[in-house]
Amino acid sequence: MRHLIAAGLMSVGLFASSGVGFSDEGDLDQRIIASVEIPGFTMSIETVGSYAYVGYQGGMQIFDVRNPASPLLIGTLDTGRGQVHEIRIVGRTAYIAHGFQGLLIVDVSNPWCPKLIGSHGDIGEVKGVAVLGDTVYTSGNSRGVVAFDVSDPTSPTIIGQRRMEQSAPHIEIKGTMGYVGVRRTGLAVFDLKKPSHVRLVSTTRTADEAFGIAVQGTTVYIGDQDTGFTIMDVSEPKRPLLLSTVELPGFAYSVEIVGTTLYVADSDAGVYVFDVMNPKEPVQIDHVQTMDRAFEICMVGRYGYVADGHGGLLVIDFAMAEESIETVASE
Repeated sequence: MRHLIAAGLMSVGLFASSGVGFSDEGDLDQRIIASVEIPGFTMSIETVGSYAYVGYQGGMQIFDVRNPASPLLIGTLDTGRGQVHEIRIVGRTAYIAHGFQGLLIVDVSNPWCPKLIGSHGDIGEVKGVAVLGDTVYTSGNSRGVVAFDVSDPTSPTIIGQRRMEQSAPHIEIKGTMGYVGVRRTGLAVFDLKKPSHVRLVSTTRTADEAFGIAVQGTTVYIGDQDTGFTIMDVSEPKRPLLLSTVELPGFAYSVEIVGTTLYVADSDAGVYVFDVMNPKEPVQIDHVQTMDRAFEICMVGRYGYVADGHGGLLVIDFAMAEESIETVASE
Protein backbone atom coordinates (compact mmCIF):
# COMPACT_ATOMS: atom_id res chain seq x y z
CA MET A 1 0.00 0.00 0.00
CA ARG A 2 1.22 3.46 -0.83
CA HIS A 3 0.89 5.85 2.09
CA LEU A 4 0.47 9.61 2.08
CA ILE A 5 0.31 11.03 5.57
CA ALA A 6 0.28 14.80 5.81
CA ALA A 7 1.21 16.22 9.17
CA GLY A 8 -1.59 17.97 10.94
CA LEU A 9 -4.47 16.63 8.84
CA MET A 10 -6.48 15.90 11.96
CA SER A 11 -6.70 19.60 12.66
CA VAL A 12 -6.94 21.03 9.13
CA GLY A 13 -9.59 23.64 8.55
CA LEU A 14 -11.98 23.04 11.44
CA PHE A 15 -14.33 25.80 12.52
CA ALA A 16 -14.40 25.98 16.29
CA SER A 17 -18.21 26.21 16.30
CA SER A 18 -19.06 23.14 14.24
CA GLY A 19 -15.91 21.22 13.36
CA VAL A 20 -16.75 21.58 9.68
CA GLY A 21 -14.98 23.59 6.97
CA PHE A 22 -11.59 24.33 5.49
CA SER A 23 -8.79 26.68 6.38
CA ASP A 24 -7.28 26.85 2.90
CA GLU A 25 -9.90 26.09 0.28
CA GLY A 26 -7.39 26.66 -2.51
CA ASP A 27 -5.62 23.44 -1.58
CA LEU A 28 -8.76 21.30 -1.75
CA ASP A 29 -11.20 20.20 -4.41
CA GLN A 30 -14.14 22.60 -4.12
CA ARG A 31 -16.56 19.68 -4.40
CA ILE A 32 -15.52 18.65 -0.90
CA ILE A 33 -18.26 20.61 0.81
CA ALA A 34 -17.59 19.44 4.38
CA SER A 35 -14.83 17.87 6.44
CA VAL A 36 -15.30 16.70 9.99
CA GLU A 37 -12.54 15.83 12.42
CA ILE A 38 -12.99 12.33 13.85
CA PRO A 39 -11.29 11.19 17.11
CA GLY A 40 -9.38 8.32 15.47
CA PHE A 41 -8.20 6.88 12.17
CA THR A 42 -11.34 6.58 10.03
CA MET A 43 -11.87 3.53 7.79
CA SER A 44 -15.61 2.85 7.65
CA ILE A 45 -18.90 4.59 7.04
CA GLU A 46 -22.53 3.56 6.61
CA THR A 47 -25.41 5.86 5.68
CA VAL A 48 -29.05 5.09 6.44
CA GLY A 49 -31.81 7.65 6.05
CA SER A 50 -30.62 10.98 7.42
CA TYR A 51 -27.81 9.47 9.50
CA ALA A 52 -24.16 8.65 8.80
CA TYR A 53 -22.39 6.12 11.02
CA VAL A 54 -18.63 6.66 11.05
CA GLY A 55 -16.23 4.02 12.35
CA TYR A 56 -12.75 4.89 13.55
CA GLN A 57 -9.99 3.53 15.75
CA GLY A 58 -11.67 3.34 19.14
CA GLY A 59 -15.29 4.02 18.34
CA MET A 60 -18.25 5.04 16.22
CA GLN A 61 -19.86 8.44 15.79
CA ILE A 62 -23.34 9.14 14.44
CA PHE A 63 -24.10 12.27 12.42
CA ASP A 64 -27.32 13.89 11.28
CA VAL A 65 -26.62 14.62 7.60
CA ARG A 66 -29.88 16.22 6.53
CA ASN A 67 -27.69 19.20 5.65
CA PRO A 68 -24.77 17.51 3.80
CA ALA A 69 -22.66 20.67 4.03
CA SER A 70 -22.86 20.66 7.82
CA PRO A 71 -22.96 17.17 9.38
CA LEU A 72 -24.15 17.38 12.98
CA LEU A 73 -22.62 15.03 15.56
CA ILE A 74 -25.40 13.55 17.70
CA GLY A 75 -24.02 10.32 19.19
CA THR A 76 -20.74 8.62 20.10
CA LEU A 77 -19.90 5.08 21.16
CA ASP A 78 -16.52 4.22 22.69
CA THR A 79 -15.70 0.71 21.46
CA GLY A 80 -12.32 0.42 23.14
CA ARG A 81 -8.96 -0.25 21.56
CA GLY A 82 -8.87 -1.41 17.99
CA GLN A 83 -9.99 -0.36 14.52
CA VAL A 84 -13.60 -0.31 13.39
CA HIS A 85 -13.28 -1.81 9.91
CA GLU A 86 -16.90 -1.97 8.82
CA ILE A 87 -20.41 -1.03 9.98
CA ARG A 88 -23.70 -2.45 8.76
CA ILE A 89 -27.06 -1.08 9.93
CA VAL A 90 -30.20 -3.24 9.85
CA GLY A 91 -33.28 -1.67 11.35
CA ARG A 92 -32.31 -0.31 14.76
CA THR A 93 -29.14 -2.37 15.10
CA ALA A 94 -25.54 -1.75 14.07
CA TYR A 95 -23.23 -4.69 13.42
CA ILE A 96 -19.57 -3.73 13.68
CA ALA A 97 -16.44 -5.52 12.45
CA HIS A 98 -14.01 -4.43 15.15
CA GLY A 99 -10.70 -6.05 14.32
CA PHE A 100 -9.34 -8.24 17.10
CA GLN A 101 -12.30 -7.36 19.32
CA GLY A 102 -14.45 -9.33 16.90
CA LEU A 103 -18.14 -8.68 16.27
CA LEU A 104 -19.94 -5.91 18.16
CA ILE A 105 -23.72 -5.43 18.17
CA VAL A 106 -25.07 -1.98 19.00
CA ASP A 107 -28.59 -0.70 19.61
CA VAL A 108 -28.93 2.53 17.61
CA SER A 109 -32.69 2.99 18.09
CA ASN A 110 -31.74 6.21 19.89
CA PRO A 111 -28.94 7.63 17.73
CA TRP A 112 -28.13 10.17 20.45
CA CYS A 113 -27.23 7.32 22.80
CA PRO A 114 -25.97 4.18 20.99
CA LYS A 115 -25.61 1.18 23.34
CA LEU A 116 -23.42 -1.90 23.02
CA ILE A 117 -25.74 -4.87 23.61
CA GLY A 118 -23.76 -7.88 22.37
CA SER A 119 -20.34 -9.05 21.21
CA HIS A 120 -18.29 -12.08 20.27
CA GLY A 121 -14.51 -11.79 20.39
CA ASP A 122 -13.16 -15.30 20.03
CA ILE A 123 -12.87 -15.27 16.23
CA GLY A 124 -9.57 -13.54 15.51
CA GLU A 125 -9.44 -10.30 13.53
CA VAL A 126 -12.77 -9.32 11.96
CA LYS A 127 -12.74 -6.91 9.00
CA GLY A 128 -15.99 -7.54 7.17
CA VAL A 129 -19.61 -7.98 8.25
CA ALA A 130 -22.87 -8.68 6.42
CA VAL A 131 -26.39 -9.55 7.54
CA LEU A 132 -28.94 -12.02 6.18
CA GLY A 133 -32.08 -12.27 8.29
CA ASP A 134 -31.18 -13.47 11.78
CA THR A 135 -27.69 -14.49 10.64
CA VAL A 136 -24.62 -12.29 10.66
CA TYR A 137 -21.58 -13.27 8.64
CA THR A 138 -18.12 -11.96 9.40
CA SER A 139 -14.91 -12.24 7.42
CA GLY A 140 -11.36 -11.61 8.45
CA ASN A 141 -8.26 -13.66 9.14
CA SER A 142 -7.79 -17.42 8.71
CA ARG A 143 -11.09 -18.07 10.52
CA GLY A 144 -12.54 -17.06 7.16
CA VAL A 145 -16.32 -16.67 7.01
CA VAL A 146 -18.11 -17.14 10.33
CA ALA A 147 -21.91 -17.36 10.69
CA PHE A 148 -23.65 -16.11 13.85
CA ASP A 149 -27.21 -16.59 15.02
CA VAL A 150 -28.24 -13.11 16.22
CA SER A 151 -31.92 -13.82 16.89
CA ASP A 152 -30.91 -12.79 20.42
CA PRO A 153 -28.58 -9.85 19.66
CA THR A 154 -27.32 -9.79 23.25
CA SER A 155 -25.82 -13.25 22.78
CA PRO A 156 -24.53 -13.90 19.25
CA THR A 157 -23.76 -17.60 18.77
CA ILE A 158 -21.50 -19.21 16.17
CA ILE A 159 -23.48 -21.69 14.09
CA GLY A 160 -21.14 -22.23 11.13
CA GLN A 161 -17.88 -21.24 9.53
CA ARG A 162 -15.58 -21.82 6.58
CA ARG A 163 -11.88 -21.34 7.17
CA MET A 164 -9.75 -19.61 4.55
CA GLU A 165 -6.02 -19.83 3.97
CA GLN A 166 -5.76 -16.07 3.48
CA SER A 167 -7.26 -12.98 5.08
CA ALA A 168 -10.75 -12.09 3.82
CA PRO A 169 -11.22 -8.31 4.28
CA HIS A 170 -14.80 -7.98 3.03
CA ILE A 171 -18.05 -9.89 2.56
CA GLU A 172 -21.14 -8.90 0.60
CA ILE A 173 -24.43 -10.83 0.37
CA LYS A 174 -26.87 -10.96 -2.53
CA GLY A 175 -29.82 -13.28 -2.07
CA THR A 176 -28.39 -16.39 -0.44
CA MET A 177 -24.96 -16.03 -2.03
CA GLY A 178 -21.94 -14.54 -0.30
CA TYR A 179 -19.14 -12.79 -2.17
CA VAL A 180 -15.87 -12.43 -0.32
CA GLY A 181 -12.69 -10.57 -1.21
CA VAL A 182 -9.78 -12.82 -0.25
CA ARG A 183 -6.19 -11.59 -0.26
CA ARG A 184 -3.85 -13.50 -2.58
CA THR A 185 -6.85 -15.49 -3.81
CA GLY A 186 -9.36 -13.09 -5.35
CA LEU A 187 -13.12 -13.52 -5.37
CA ALA A 188 -14.62 -16.35 -3.32
CA VAL A 189 -18.30 -17.23 -3.80
CA PHE A 190 -20.24 -18.98 -1.03
CA ASP A 191 -23.64 -20.64 -0.80
CA LEU A 192 -25.27 -19.36 2.41
CA LYS A 193 -28.59 -21.22 2.21
CA LYS A 194 -27.62 -23.22 5.30
CA PRO A 195 -25.77 -21.01 7.81
CA SER A 196 -24.57 -24.12 9.63
CA HIS A 197 -22.85 -25.21 6.41
CA VAL A 198 -21.12 -22.27 4.71
CA ARG A 199 -20.31 -23.88 1.37
CA LEU A 200 -17.53 -22.61 -0.90
CA VAL A 201 -18.80 -22.57 -4.49
CA SER A 202 -15.79 -21.13 -6.34
CA THR A 203 -12.67 -19.01 -6.16
CA THR A 204 -11.46 -16.83 -9.01
CA ARG A 205 -8.08 -15.15 -9.11
CA THR A 206 -7.98 -11.40 -9.58
CA ALA A 207 -5.02 -9.37 -10.79
CA ASP A 208 -3.96 -8.36 -7.27
CA GLU A 209 -5.46 -8.78 -3.78
CA ALA A 210 -9.25 -8.48 -3.56
CA PHE A 211 -10.55 -6.13 -0.85
CA GLY A 212 -13.88 -4.32 -1.15
CA ILE A 213 -16.86 -5.95 -2.86
CA ALA A 214 -20.09 -4.54 -4.31
CA VAL A 215 -22.79 -6.62 -5.99
CA GLN A 216 -25.50 -5.52 -8.40
CA GLY A 217 -27.63 -8.18 -10.01
CA THR A 218 -25.21 -10.79 -11.38
CA THR A 219 -22.26 -8.39 -11.54
CA VAL A 220 -19.57 -8.13 -8.87
CA TYR A 221 -17.29 -5.12 -8.53
CA ILE A 222 -14.01 -5.69 -6.69
CA GLY A 223 -11.55 -3.24 -5.20
CA ASP A 224 -8.35 -4.99 -6.23
CA GLN A 225 -5.62 -3.31 -4.17
CA ASP A 226 -2.81 -1.78 -6.25
CA THR A 227 -4.28 -2.99 -9.55
CA GLY A 228 -7.42 -0.84 -9.37
CA PHE A 229 -10.78 -2.54 -9.74
CA THR A 230 -12.12 -5.67 -11.42
CA ILE A 231 -15.61 -6.44 -12.70
CA MET A 232 -16.93 -10.02 -12.92
CA ASP A 233 -20.09 -11.68 -14.18
CA VAL A 234 -21.33 -14.20 -11.58
CA SER A 235 -24.47 -15.39 -13.36
CA GLU A 236 -22.81 -18.81 -13.12
CA PRO A 237 -21.45 -18.78 -9.52
CA LYS A 238 -19.24 -21.82 -10.16
CA ARG A 239 -17.50 -20.05 -13.02
CA PRO A 240 -17.30 -16.26 -12.56
CA LEU A 241 -16.34 -14.51 -15.79
CA LEU A 242 -13.87 -11.62 -15.90
CA LEU A 243 -15.38 -8.64 -17.69
CA SER A 244 -12.74 -5.96 -17.16
CA THR A 245 -9.92 -4.67 -14.99
CA VAL A 246 -9.07 -0.99 -14.68
CA GLU A 247 -5.76 0.21 -13.26
CA LEU A 248 -5.73 3.05 -10.74
CA PRO A 249 -2.79 4.81 -9.07
CA GLY A 250 -3.69 4.15 -5.42
CA PHE A 251 -4.88 1.24 -3.28
CA ALA A 252 -8.46 0.38 -4.28
CA TYR A 253 -9.86 -0.42 -0.85
CA SER A 254 -13.61 -0.40 -1.47
CA VAL A 255 -16.24 0.20 -4.13
CA GLU A 256 -19.82 1.52 -4.25
CA ILE A 257 -22.19 0.90 -7.17
CA VAL A 258 -25.21 3.13 -7.76
CA GLY A 259 -27.13 2.43 -10.95
CA THR A 260 -24.50 2.43 -13.69
CA THR A 261 -22.01 4.52 -11.72
CA LEU A 262 -19.11 2.99 -9.80
CA TYR A 263 -17.32 4.90 -7.03
CA VAL A 264 -13.88 3.62 -6.02
CA ALA A 265 -12.22 4.59 -2.74
CA ASP A 266 -8.61 4.50 -3.92
CA SER A 267 -6.79 5.30 -0.68
CA ASP A 268 -4.22 8.09 -1.10
CA ALA A 269 -5.38 8.68 -4.70
CA GLY A 270 -8.84 9.77 -3.53
CA VAL A 271 -12.15 8.77 -5.11
CA TYR A 272 -12.57 7.75 -8.75
CA VAL A 273 -15.91 7.63 -10.53
CA PHE A 274 -16.67 5.44 -13.55
CA ASP A 275 -19.60 4.93 -15.85
CA VAL A 276 -20.03 1.13 -16.05
CA MET A 277 -23.05 0.99 -18.32
CA ASN A 278 -20.84 -1.29 -20.40
CA PRO A 279 -19.02 -3.31 -17.71
CA LYS A 280 -16.50 -4.51 -20.30
CA GLU A 281 -15.41 -0.95 -20.99
CA PRO A 282 -15.70 1.30 -17.90
CA VAL A 283 -15.30 5.02 -18.61
CA GLN A 284 -13.81 7.39 -16.03
CA ILE A 285 -16.08 10.39 -15.51
CA ASP A 286 -14.73 12.02 -12.37
CA HIS A 287 -11.98 12.06 -9.74
CA VAL A 288 -11.76 13.87 -6.40
CA GLN A 289 -8.54 14.01 -4.42
CA THR A 290 -9.34 13.65 -0.74
CA MET A 291 -7.42 15.00 2.24
CA ASP A 292 -5.74 11.75 3.31
CA ARG A 293 -6.75 8.19 2.29
CA ALA A 294 -10.20 7.28 1.05
CA PHE A 295 -11.14 3.91 2.57
CA GLU A 296 -14.90 3.75 2.07
CA ILE A 297 -17.57 5.81 0.35
CA CYS A 298 -21.37 5.76 0.73
CA MET A 299 -23.56 7.64 -1.74
CA VAL A 300 -26.78 9.42 -0.83
CA GLY A 301 -28.17 11.09 -3.93
CA ARG A 302 -25.49 13.35 -5.38
CA TYR A 303 -23.43 13.36 -2.16
CA GLY A 304 -20.62 10.99 -1.27
CA TYR A 305 -19.72 10.40 2.38
CA VAL A 306 -16.10 9.29 2.68
CA ALA A 307 -14.15 7.64 5.50
CA ASP A 308 -10.81 9.33 4.84
CA GLY A 309 -8.28 7.99 7.33
CA HIS A 310 -6.65 10.93 9.13
CA GLY A 311 -8.91 13.20 7.06
CA GLY A 312 -11.94 12.04 9.07
CA LEU A 313 -15.35 12.34 7.45
CA LEU A 314 -15.62 14.11 4.11
CA VAL A 315 -18.72 15.03 2.13
CA ILE A 316 -18.33 15.37 -1.65
CA ASP A 317 -20.85 16.89 -4.05
CA PHE A 318 -20.72 14.76 -7.19
CA ALA A 319 -23.12 16.88 -9.22
CA MET A 320 -20.43 17.23 -11.88
CA ALA A 321 -20.22 13.44 -12.21
CA GLU A 322 -24.00 13.30 -12.72
CA GLU A 323 -23.70 15.82 -15.54
CA SER A 324 -20.93 13.71 -17.12
CA ILE A 325 -23.12 10.60 -16.98
CA GLU A 326 -25.87 12.44 -18.82
CA THR A 327 -23.36 13.50 -21.49
CA VAL A 328 -22.05 9.93 -21.90
CA ALA A 329 -25.59 8.55 -22.14
CA SER A 330 -26.54 11.08 -24.85
CA GLU A 331 -23.53 10.31 -27.06
